[in-house]
Amino acid sequence: MLKMIKQKLSSGMGRDVVWTFSIQILIMLCSFAINKLLANRLSIDDFGQYNVIKRSVQVLSFVMLAGVGIALPRYIPLYRNSDPPRRIAPLLGASLIYIIGITMVVFAGSMIFSRQMQVLVIGEGGNMNLLLIALAYAFALAIAQVVYAYYRGVGDFRWYNGTQLATQLSIIVPLVALPILTVSNVFESWLTITTLLVAYLIGREIWLKRDRIFPLSTAESPISSHLKTIVRYSSGRLVADFFQYSLTAFPLIYISNAKGLQATAYMSVGITFVSMIVPLYIFMGIILLPYVSECLAKNELAKANRFISHLLIIYIASSLLMIAVLYLFTEPLTTLLFAQNYVVTADLTRIMILAILPQAVYMLYRSTIDAVSVTPYNAIILGGCLLAMVAGFKLSTDLSQFAWVYFAVSALQGFLSWLTWMLLKKK
Repeated sequence: MLKMIKQKLSSGMGRDVVWTFSIQILIMLCSFAINKLLANRLSIDDFGQYNVIKRSVQVLSFVMLAGVGIALPRYIPLYRNSDPPRRIAPLLGASLIYIIGITMVVFAGSMIFSRQMQVLVIGEGGNMNLLLIALAYAFALAIAQVVYAYYRGVGDFRWYNGTQLATQLSIIVPLVALPILTVSNVFESWLTITTLLVAYLIGREIWLKRDRIFPLSTAESPISSHLKTIVRYSSGRLVADFFQYSLTAFPLIYISNAKGLQATAYMSVGITFVSMIVPLYIFMGIILLPYVSECLAKNELAKANRFISHLLIIYIASSLLMIAVLYLFTEPLTTLLFAQNYVVTADLTRIMILAILPQAVYMLYRSTIDAVSVTPYNAIILGGCLLAMVAGFKLSTDLSQFAWVYFAVSALQGFLSWLTWMLLKKK
């Protein structure tokens, strides 16, 4: 097993993993710098409004993208490795048509319910201009995600990571250069920068690969066929991502209403510890989705399954190590990352960090399941887990019980993803 892992790490795939992990760390540091600059240069009220718009833009962009960010890394390798190879240009065109259609629905709804949308998206009424800027920026981010998904699909992880880092570095510039910062000119400058970068990247790919992007197949399918493929696959992934977001947001929303803000703060300590560790297991999924899709196209799924089985051992061992460290040093780490007042949450935190193991397992199988099946099994898994969490929280009365429900739902999530993969690989 160790020999196989060593071979993978020394291969192109291994270099992709190291490169992706390193760049994502730099992107995280850029996010810290952006928040620091804005917190210092904006007033308290403006900084609060900025955060409302930022969260709203992320949700709007996620809706406009409509799951295409997952679909392209799956279907591009399948198209490229089919016999004969198929052109991906119609697939990309169908993806853009789908995104534009969803975006038009979002824009129309925002215009019809503009008064309500202003309050929801920008936190105040009477500022239609800022709402339009937020909607346009959300669309620009959605198209940027399409470009990133394209790079994942073709296996160009240097450009996948490099373009994301370039975007983050670019949007820092106006935060330093503008003499006066307002919420409006922050998002206006970010909209301009993102649009120019995306236009350059799309133009570059079209120019460089206009004659040789992929060989023509003998019979080209109509665009409607590719659109049907994208819509069928992406729609379920949109639902899955919504459920996954809800699994993170629901515990704190429910407890804030049932137990108050102090209890919410205590519960958030354990969730934060879990959220610090689990993203480390997401990076491999960035590589696995196109890798497994390519193996599927080449009829080499057994090869992919062996590699995933070995990765499972590494995921389990590393997550157990993380849990042990956090369990032993809960109090000092809580004081370091939060404050001495939160040390009283140590018992709650020790329950909740157990969720790191099953959530790591889910992160391993999430991309592999999406790669081999059009059916949105992850949406089914996450929807069932969300229902279980709602039911469990309804029956709970104290924070300790809430913590055990959180762990139990995570365990269910990891088990169902493992079981789904075991069943799918036999087909």
